[in-house]
Parts: sequence; C-alpha cells; structure tokens
Amino acid sequence: MADGQLNPIGFLGADWWGSDARATGAELRRRGCLLIERHYEDFFPTRWRSGALRAFRRLFRPLMEADYNAAILELLQVKPLEFLLVFKGMLVRPQTLLRFRERSVPVYCLYPDVSFQDHGSNIWDCLPLYDCVFTTKSYHLKDAALKRRVRGLQLVSHGFDPEVHRPVAVSDDVRRVYSCDVSFVGYWSAKKERLLRELVERAPAVDLRIWGPSWYMADPLVRSRWQGRGAWGDEIAAIYNCSKINLGLLSEAGTGVNSGDLTTARTWQIPASGGFMLHEDTPELRQAFQVGDEVGIFTGERDLADQVVWWLQRDSARKSAAEAAFLRAATQPYTYARAVDAVLAWHSQKIGNV
Repeated sequence: MADGQLNPIGFLGADWWGSDARATGAELRRRGCLLIERHYEDFFPTRWRSGALRAFRRLFRPLMEADYNAAILELLQVKPLEFLLVFKGMLVRPQTLLRFRERSVPVYCLYPDVSFQDHGSNIWDCLPLYDCVFTTKSYHLKDAALKRRVRGLQLVSHGFDPEVHRPVAVSDDVRRVYSCDVSFVGYWSAKKERLLRELVERAPAVDLRIWGPSWYMADPLVRSRWQGRGAWGDEIAAIYNCSKINLGLLSEAGTGVNSGDLTTARTWQIPASGGFMLHEDTPELRQAFQVGDEVGIFTGERDLADQVVWWLQRDSARKSAAEAAFLRAATQPYTYARAVDAVLAWHSQKIGNV
C-alpha cells in the first residue's frame, strides 16, 4: 500500500452471475481496488451434467487442479501484489500458498460454507497458511480445533449482490412460467428433503417448485416438485419475485461441526429481490429482520406446513412484509460490503503493525 492506495489484489473465486465470489469481487472494485483474478471454473467445470463428462472430470481432476494452481502462481509476477484473497479455495493447494508466504504476500480466505472438511482435503490443509480466515458462520468461532489451526479467525456476513438480487419486471408470459405458491432454490440435502416432504404430505395442494442441483436424490414425492435443474443469476430474481412464498431453508451440520447454518446467502438475497421469505427461525435471522413485519418464520417440519398455509391465506400481509424487508435490505449494509470492509480493515491493521 502506498499513499493510502492499494496495489493490485489477487482474487480467486467464481465469476458466474449471482455467485457470492463475484459479489465480493464487485464490492472490492466499488472501493477502487484493482483485481487480478483466477476463476477456478475456467480450469475445472462444475456444471457438467452427463455421466461421461463427470467421469472425465474425476479422472483428470489432478491435472485440472495442477493447471489452476500454476495459473495462480502467475500472480507472483505481479509486483507489488497487495494480498491474495481466496474465496473458499477448494482447488487451491497448500504448496501454492506457501510460495506466496515465501514472498511475504499476505493470504486471506473468505469462507462461505458450513464445514471446512466436506469439500476435499485442500481447504483443511490450507487453513494454517492463511493470515486470516473470514468465516460467515458464527459457530466456527467456538470451534477449539479450528481456532488452533488458523492464524486468525474473524466473523463476517453473507450478503446479496445488488446487480443481481433486485426486483425485476417480468412479462405476463414469464410470470405464468414462474408463478407458484412456494419455491425453494438451493442444493439438495437430507434435512431440506425432510422439510419439504412434510410440506408436500401435509399440504399436497400447495404448488411447490424446487430448483437446484442434486434433487434427483430425493424420494419420488419430493422429486416430483423439482424442476429438473438449478437456477442462477437473473432467473433467481425472477423466481423470488414470482413466488408467493420463498423458503429460507438452512443446511445441516457437516463434518467436524456441531451446528448447521443460522443464516445463508438466501437470507439476504430473497428480501433484496423483493420476494416474501419464510425462513427457519434462528437468533441471527431475528437480528437482521423483524419477524412477522418483514419475514415469516417456522420451526421444524410440522410448523413449516402450518406457516405456509397461514401465509398463503394472507396476501396483503405477505406483500407488506416483502416491501418492508426489501426496504431494510436496501437501506442496511446487507451486501458483501460488510465482508469486504472486514478484509480491508484487517489487512490495513496487519501492514500497519509490520
């Protein structure tokens, strides 16, 4: 850093429209930062669908990963490099980070997921090499084994991307395609399936639609509500705007952790898109939004079905809550600005103490 201005920043993450990593990069650029990026999906395609391509990817993953890490090391040719910021880092190898540390380049990780051990060995192996890990999960701060493994650990928040997650005007034809009583957009998990199975069983007339990867694993009752694919980017904004109720389901605990999610990216993205949100009840949700006036809540499988039926009968209350939640999202720092500010503040303090 010279005269208060940052040198180029190396940034590793995804760049697809609507991704949390892309939102983080955009927030850095709004602060005048110059990013030199390496997008892992340029080297390791994650959305291949056919069995043959997935088998190819598994077979050649070591080569793809090695090529990606070679591209990361090219950033060492950028002099001076202010720091390296890794978003999640599933494919980043420890020996790559060691090269940056040998050159005295600070390295940070912004981590968005429940567990550090459910996405391959690289993430866990790299943790001791980061100058600070910025986690979106408050329960990580209570994890003694994790705290022993990292140099620094700081809590930040998920957020929404204001360029993506916003109210959108759709035609009548588009509205007919996406309109439904209840929608959920997100990955399959056993817990989410249990919640939705109970909803379908107790309220079979409710038009529930599911978008997201891996729902082919669900039982036929739930799988019948799956739209057969994921949804990303602007399509998510259209779904949130056209659904009467958007579900804020949370992931369960993963390997090495005792808690599941308390908030997730959907917590911020649904209200910012202008949709009404029915969210699992957690203390962190209550800190962010007013229950009843801005969002609906439920506790457990049976209560989910009851709350869905209750809110579907109250069009005016849903609309009023969605408008109030949107206003709060628009006027509070609920984008990834909070996470970016935390990273920059930590880095400023680090170099000030050198």
